[in-house]
Amino acid sequence: MEKKYQTVNRVIQSWIADGEYKENEKLPTESDLMKRFEVSRHTVRKALADLETDGIVYRIQGGGTYVRGLEPRLPKLAERNAVGVMATHLNDYIFPSIIAGIERILSQDATSLVLSSTQNDEMIEAQSITKLSNINGLIVEPARSAFIIKNEPRFAELSAQNIPIVTINAKFKQLATPYFVMDDFSGGKLAAEYILKNNHRHILGIFKNDDQQGVDRLEGFTYALQAFDIEDVTATLFYQSSTPQEKIGAKLQSILSGADRPTAIVCYNDQMAVLAYNTAQTLGVKVPQDLSIIGFDNSSLASGYGLHLTSVNHPKAQMGEDAADLILKMIKEPNKEFMNMSKVYAPELVIGDSVRRLPDSE
Repeated sequence: MEKKYQTVNRVIQSWIADGEYKENEKLPTESDLMKRFEVSRHTVRKALADLETDGIVYRIQGGGTYVRGLEPRLPKLAERNAVGVMATHLNDYIFPSIIAGIERILSQDATSLVLSSTQNDEMIEAQSITKLSNINGLIVEPARSAFIIKNEPRFAELSAQNIPIVTINAKFKQLATPYFVMDDFSGGKLAAEYILKNNHRHILGIFKNDDQQGVDRLEGFTYALQAFDIEDVTATLFYQSSTPQEKIGAKLQSILSGADRPTAIVCYNDQMAVLAYNTAQTLGVKVPQDLSIIGFDNSSLASGYGLHLTSVNHPKAQMGEDAADLILKMIKEPNKEFMNMSKVYAPELVIGDSVRRLPDSE
């Protein structure tokens, strides 16, 4: 049975094939597509992301989605400097901000940006590597970085061809390349400690366990709980990139419907925090009166639902700028060692109004 995002994808392709939308013509907005197909924003974004990955459309930050022409209007890559950017996602959450930071620095150097989304899928990542050509450098977020990075040998081959590589949000396991990452362990620890200092002891952690960020945030969360010696009254809900949000939401609904529901939730990111918030609202559980929530990344979602979520900040655009600045230096000075220019960003908790301090007796 065809999934909703596949239907949206197929119909948009038929519009383009029939000439309803021509080369470089703007497609309907996400809101218009949501109404036309009666689907969620997530479904529309998934369809558009797949169309972009397939080279059928292109997106302009803050300007919408357009039909890609058969012939590129830019000079051929061989005639210009180009840096590839391969990320697990491109069009949603914090990734547009990261990419905007990269693009800002590259454009100042008259260097083009070649985007590729792996959707945190190792097979798509392998295909994307194969399609790379005539790039001068590569900024990459490895897929499923919590496990053995299956495509690391392919990236090593690129490095051996004197194509400099920088990673963001994760590191390779063996290949020594500069990296720009959050101190996610300390971030998870900071979030848990804030909840604990507000007298919460019955805590739920929701963590993604197929990327290194999620694993490190979980370890920091667990470390803080162990320091308070309260592991026996906490629970953890795990998910992966491929886990449908509906499934996570159903588990959350079951947990929050119980008589022994947690008083606080620490989430892998703001997307999960918003899901927890919406699930609580559906059940009549008020945030923060009945349930406190902490997110991670301090994204636009943190203040987009009538509530300012408390969230651990992610450098986003700054990380993109720093990675782009270094890749340009590596391109211009190929014989210089740059590993010592890697950067680990210290976490900072942005206090919102989604956490309530419990009385000492609760």
